Amino acid sequence: MTRITTGALIGIMCAVLSLSAHAQRKTDIVTLYNGDRITGEVKILDGGILKLSTDSMGTIDIEWQEIASLQSRFFYEIRLGDGARYLGRIDAQKRPGQLLVSDVDGEHPVDWLQVVTIRPIEDDLLDQIDIYFAAGYSYTRASSVAQTSVNTTVTYENQDSRNTFTGRATMTDSDDETTSASKLDLDRAVWTDRRHVFRSTFANYETNDELELEHRLGVGAGLGRFLIETYQQRLAGVAGLQVITEQSKATGEDQNLELYLSSRFQAWRFNTPELNLDFVLNIYPSLTDSGRLRSSSDLRLRWELIEDLFFDITAYGSYDNKADANNDIDYGVTTGLGWEY
Repeated sequence: MTRITTGALIGIMCAVLSLSAHAQRKTDIVTLYNGDRITGEVKILDGGILKLSTDSMGTIDIEWQEIASLQSRFFYEIRLGDGARYLGRIDAQKRPGQLLVSDVDGEHPVDWLQVVTIRPIEDDLLDQIDIYFAAGYSYTRASSVAQTSVNTTVTYENQDSRNTFTGRATMTDSDDETTSASKLDLDRAVWTDRRHVFRSTFANYETNDELELEHRLGVGAGLGRFLIETYQQRLAGVAGLQVITEQSKATGEDQNLELYLSSRFQAWRFNTPELNLDFVLNIYPSLTDSGRLRSSSDLRLRWELIEDLFFDITAYGSYDNKADANNDIDYGVTTGLGWEY
């Protein structure tokens, strides 16, 4: 693994700045195994898909395993499945299926399918941000029940960390009552010198009428590890502690200290229809309220209909064995359309 030092990063940034200020980024060349050559700008490789911006076809998605070689004179952050990270240039490969990374420590031949992320070293903040937004509405005439849902994910990633904000809100209207449930999560993963290991800080805010929860705010920190990371799937786990402050309709305000055990599984299927799966499961055993156990889960399935437009299925579940309501579990499933920027 190449140790990323401050000097190396400064050297790379100086090299980037030394390129012509008017250089056209659409000079990267992608060669497919069928012999086709496409010229454009590498936007990102993630989830097994290389996004390439072209002049004539817009931004196109290319499956990673279909690419024989990649040529670019710009600098990238490159992450491998074994946890290694490089900051360098992609040089001409010596054979198909191999990526040759050149950095301050020399050349590093890398097997093509070991690569899980290629991210350009961008100067523009907006180029480092990914936004996904989905909304849905349903109405059942027989029961006079209407449901509205909104989901969003905002990700900012640079050479040192990945920062993710996720939010969901669901409102259900019926003849008898109107109920709502919402959850906001902010997670920050900071890369360490140890492969696969990262430092994690997190905060969350939740409301749930079904569980008679007016609000719950949690803040904590821990350590995380990538258990599986390939160009097709990713599994990560985090263990830590969090402090929660909550207000319920029956018992008022309370504070507790909890264990924070989190897992996240992501997978991508490339054959038609393309499928993106994202599943998060959190478990919170209480350390100060004896016998209390909470959990939450979120599942998202996305099918891309046309470029950047998705059919979205979202499911969530919340459990609290000491909830003030008659029910200790709440869950929901919504469908809608999603847009990615």
